Amino acid sequence: MSVVCILNQERRTFRFKALVLAWLWMSNTSNTALLVLGHGSSKHPDSSRSVRMHADVLRERGDFAQVHCAFLKEEPFIEGALDRMDAEKICIVPDFLAEGYFTRQVIPAKLNLTERDASIRYAPPVGTHPLMAELIQEAARDVLESWGLEQVSLLVIGHGSTKNSCSKQTLKIHLAQMQQHGDWAQVQDLWLEEAPRVTDWSNLVTQKRVIILPFFLNDGQHGGWDIPDDLGIPKGEVVHGVTHHLKGHEVRLTPALGTSARFADALAAIAAIWSQ
Repeated sequence: MSVVCILNQERRTFRFKALVLAWLWMSNTSNTALLVLGHGSSKHPDSSRSVRMHADVLRERGDFAQVHCAFLKEEPFIEGALDRMDAEKICIVPDFLAEGYFTRQVIPAKLNLTERDASIRYAPPVGTHPLMAELIQEAARDVLESWGLEQVSLLVIGHGSTKNSCSKQTLKIHLAQMQQHGDWAQVQDLWLEEAPRVTDWSNLVTQKRVIILPFFLNDGQHGGWDIPDDLGIPKGEVVHGVTHHLKGHEVRLTPALGTSARFADALAAIAAIWSQ
């Protein structure tokens, strides 16, 4: 990596941390309890690992009076989560990557938010926060090694949904911000459930060197099986930490975005804003 790339990365990291610290300094969250909500799964307990890790990181930092997590599909369940908390203010942040049916309808209904007073604040899902673009940048740079940004196609994979256009729009907004900066040779969105699909990746890239980043909370089934399979990575091969040679391209995969401990910074930032 060139000296210029290293300096640019350090500046971005400093700016990112400075923004988070500024939000926390300007907003006193010491009297606020934070409730982090995840989807969870009764069949795949590892699906909640990232949400629990985010909550643990924020609890250890001590910026909030309390930090709890709850889930739709596994214990501790969302129902009754607010009754287990005791603080002057409570901020609820869905640890989801986009607005949708669960964040707009299911969670508010389960928490009976229409009947709650102003001491309880319900924030948008963390994935809508602009800091996601910074996190995507950093996660992609972590696997860049000696590659130059100007020689790399960055493909960011979202889930997508034919039922909810908002889920796709959220990621496209983050990527548009990155495209404006012009650091990468190409920044392209791909989707599991709608076009352009992951299986189309080799027809869309403009560079021989490719970095692929799953815009997911966990690797799980999607990051561990579906995405590698759609890319053409043989089953049983190591997915991360290696360079794959696929269809005439050099390809590196990052872990799912939500597996980074830095993801907790975005949760802290959005909670600090919505606690005011």
